[in-house]
Amino acid sequence: MIEPAWDGHRVLVTRVGDDVRITAHDHRDWTKTFPNAARAIGKLAAQKVALDGVVCVLDERGVPSFERLRAAVASGSAVGEAMIMCWDLLWEGDDDLRGKPLVERRARLAKLLGAGTTSLMPSQALDGTLARVLEAAAPLGLRGVVSRSLDGDYSAAWCSHPTTAERIDWQRSLSPPPPLSNADKVLYPRDGICKRDIIGYYQDVAPLLVAHLLDRPVVVQRWPDGIDEFDWYQHRMPPRAPDYLRAAWVDGVRRIVIENSDALLWMANQAGLTYHGFTSRLSSLESPDYAMIDLDPGERTTWPDLVEIALAVRRVLELLDLPSVVKTSGQRGIHILVPLAPGHTFEHAEELGRGISKLLLRLLPDKITEAPEKKDRHGKLLIDHKQYMAKTLVVPYSLRGADGATVSTPVAWDELTPKLDPRAFTLRTVRARLDAKGDLAAPLLRGGAQLASALAQLRAQ
Repeated sequence: MIEPAWDGHRVLVTRVGDDVRITAHDHRDWTKTFPNAARAIGKLAAQKVALDGVVCVLDERGVPSFERLRAAVASGSAVGEAMIMCWDLLWEGDDDLRGKPLVERRARLAKLLGAGTTSLMPSQALDGTLARVLEAAAPLGLRGVVSRSLDGDYSAAWCSHPTTAERIDWQRSLSPPPPLSNADKVLYPRDGICKRDIIGYYQDVAPLLVAHLLDRPVVVQRWPDGIDEFDWYQHRMPPRAPDYLRAAWVDGVRRIVIENSDALLWMANQAGLTYHGFTSRLSSLESPDYAMIDLDPGERTTWPDLVEIALAVRRVLELLDLPSVVKTSGQRGIHILVPLAPGHTFEHAEELGRGISKLLLRLLPDKITEAPEKKDRHGKLLIDHKQYMAKTLVVPYSLRGADGATVSTPVAWDELTPKLDPRAFTLRTVRARLDAKGDLAAPLLRGGAQLASALAQLRAQ
């Protein structure tokens, strides 16, 4: 079946008795924004219903215009002229229809909506071959069409076909672009670095940094009044956040997910300086993307000591035939990460780190500890190998709340020497480094390592 790719914002429409909701797929509530559509839903014959559709505003030609929809929403007033084009029926009465074939769901949708109203309409199928339909759709100003199998259930794949060379973006935002407020407010007082500089940095590195945040819950560390003042960790989705900042429920918390540069810049404008990401993604929360070994220096640990210990970790990983990525923490530490193939658990990742730690404790007992409490470390370096789903790690290219506006920066192993100064990686230098070296953390995005052989060797020690 072929139907128009409506130029609007995709929503889920539900009704249970008198309770009507129009929500985005991240649970953002649009009900009060589109009151006429909400009233039309409340008049349906079914007391319990769930519909998948696209909210639209028509232009003077009667063609859906995303620009008009976005401008209407940005005005802050209720958008009375909006209509919802319904293209699927998920639930009706006591019947869960998601497992039914599309042909049955569409028939019941047509019967439920009838001819529709000006606020609630069924999406109509288009006759003809795909080529002919696309040819006819282009002059009408439609951005494309969607094709779906009439035999497929609700989870079945569907294809979008644009009328131009530009792909159809189903995630376009109704919220205005991220603002820059208090642009001259200084957040790094000893360096004179203001919010304008921070936004400029994150705008430059967004193409690489966002790739490490995709589909990953994030905790944002914010310094509203600068790094000398109070900081706090934003775990939950901020109120009144724009819709390009995605939300996802994880363990009862509506968490932040940053998947585009607008979302990153909006959070940076909220004085979000540091981004701590989960090591697993929403699509596989129980399976980490990488095992991590966090080298946390003690009071007695010098930089040459830290380099010596990091290189010792690398040598063990090489003997185990495992790849690794090393990065500065942006403060005093070093993070060593092993990109993993899908299917590993956090127990596997922690066992790897624990096994390596035990080996190094034999070699460097005067410099290394596993004591979790600082008072028990006696100034030694902590090898932190604890790993679990909600544990976070500062993502590559994130700023830290330290003088100089230091950055957590991936380095090549041959760069990691006693002569390297990790404080040289800052807001002012990392952009040029990326131009020269690219993303040295890219192996984390590809995964690949299998741990079975390495874990067997460590258990035998």
